[in-house]
Amino acid sequence: MCMIGEMRTTFKDALKTTDPLPLPKATTPSNILVALQLISDLAEADMLCSYGKLILNERLFEALMELPMHMRKAWLLLLP
Repeated sequence: MCMIGEMRTTFKDALKTTDPLPLPKATTPSNILVALQLISDLAEADMLCSYGKLILNERLFEALMELPMHMRKAWLLLLP
């Protein structure tokens, strides 16, 4: 259980720090494009549609990269 005094100290300490906050990890659009180009037989229109979705949602790109290569095209085409 946290005491209020401890919370104040922690909050005050947090306000005193001048350390920059770490930036969230982000995949570059060029890395997304390269990953899509590796998928065989992905039509240009499907690639562009998938690219548009993946650059907006890092989690979707991470999910794509976890799939085996032979499943990636089918999964991309199922995305709404």
